[in-house]
Amino acid sequence: MTIKELEQLVGLPRASIRFYEQEGFLSPQRLKNNYRDYSLSDAHTLKRIKLLRQLHLDLESIRRLEAGELTLTQALEDQLTALDFDRGALDRAGEVCQSLLDSGTEYRALDPEPWLEELARRPAPSGPHLERPRDSLDNTPSPWRRFFARQLDNALYALPWLAIQLYILRDYQTADPVSPMLFYVYFFIPLIFARFFIPNSVARALIASILEPAFLCTLGATPGKLIMGLEVRNADGGRLTWAQARNRTMWVIFRGEGFYLPVYSLWRNYRSWRACRDGQILPWDEELSYTARPRGLVWRLPLLAAGMALVLLGQNVLTNASYRPPHPDGISSPAQLVENYNAFHIRCTPGASEDILFDRDGQWVIELPWNETSTWTMDTIEFSPDSGGTRFSYTALLDPAALEEEGRNHAPYHLTSAIDEDLVLALSCAARPWPTLSSKKEVERLEQELEELCAAPLTPPTTRLDRMLSCGVRVQAEVEAPGYVGMDGTAAQLIWGDQPTPAQPIAVSVTMSLV
Repeated sequence: MTIKELEQLVGLPRASIRFYEQEGFLSPQRLKNNYRDYSLSDAHTLKRIKLLRQLHLDLESIRRLEAGELTLTQALEDQLTALDFDRGALDRAGEVCQSLLDSGTEYRALDPEPWLEELARRPAPSGPHLERPRDSLDNTPSPWRRFFARQLDNALYALPWLAIQLYILRDYQTADPVSPMLFYVYFFIPLIFARFFIPNSVARALIASILEPAFLCTLGATPGKLIMGLEVRNADGGRLTWAQARNRTMWVIFRGEGFYLPVYSLWRNYRSWRACRDGQILPWDEELSYTARPRGLVWRLPLLAAGMALVLLGQNVLTNASYRPPHPDGISSPAQLVENYNAFHIRCTPGASEDILFDRDGQWVIELPWNETSTWTMDTIEFSPDSGGTRFSYTALLDPAALEEEGRNHAPYHLTSAIDEDLVLALSCAARPWPTLSSKKEVERLEQELEELCAAPLTPPTTRLDRMLSCGVRVQAEVEAPGYVGMDGTAAQLIWGDQPTPAQPIAVSVTMSLV
């Protein structure tokens, strides 16, 4: 028989039947459609349990009766003793209540001391069986359990989209912004917000609409729900059909998650949490059975934390691996170094989408795009791999005459813009294999080392920088700038006094080498 027929035959609600099943009192057969098939023996067992629970026997005693470890006579004798104990507790509490009622004392004038002393002289024992037994799976599960389960599921669903962004679309600024401040500015510009966040929301919704119904149909729960002891079933207690799971998921995406739009999604999460807290049935759970196991939170929370840690580890692996250049295990030709340089430039520069280092007329040149923020131009680039090591040299030029036309004369300029970070990264692959799991930290560490190198407080005639970086690349740079008076020592900026007339170019001769 179905769970609905068993419910009518025994007179117990469906949640109680599911509870006793999960406690091990029932073992229904499974039909081909995965529905439960209950027997008359199951119905008889439930009726026995119903009777004994109404006599306030605890579940452990009933379990021992079912296992043959306890006779019914002994169980009933023990229960009569416990009920007598409860009766004494009720009688004693009744006597004190009646005496307090006869005194005619109002609440605000009540002096509790005499009554507490009376109870202390003849204490009323606590009764373990006074409450009406409530055996049922919780049909309105804890909103916090549902919330944390949903967060784990959302993080899991985001992994495929992150991989697509990083390795197919190369949309690095949205997937892993190298300029977080620029990322948050997008919230306040409607057109850019639509450009960056709406496609992201659509993609996440599509992935969730495929993965979540698949989980619900096959497992009866999503990974987050399994960990938190939550299940979603249909009215007959079986697993959802694909149509039911898909409809439920679409309701969750639009009403529960706010279509994954930033900020609005948090608001929809809060509304759903509040409705669940107030005991309301959420729209996507109507006509379904959403239940929670009443035990196990002690070990479920660490398991949830472990699941979230694994998802975060997956995100870090995907992100770090996206920094891996075309030739991570070594460089044997200038062409390979150029490919690595362009790969690092596109990955590490916001908005970059094209190769800027290439061979022109037999000479390697860096042609900065029109929207490049750097004001330095590269000239006389030489690359020479030989038996004595690998060497890369160039001269970075800053033309003051062009700056005067823009009204930017005498402004400080960052020396770090002249020492090309992407060249250091590309050349480092010739020093040792490029790390995969710590690639992002490698880039961040190199940025910090270059900032420290360029911030060295130089004062002419000492204008030479020389440092061996942790990535295995030696960087040497010599500053030639008429009118240059030194570094400010804090922000790696060139500062100078009166520039000569006419204005002379500022040149930084850079040599990078592996020995």
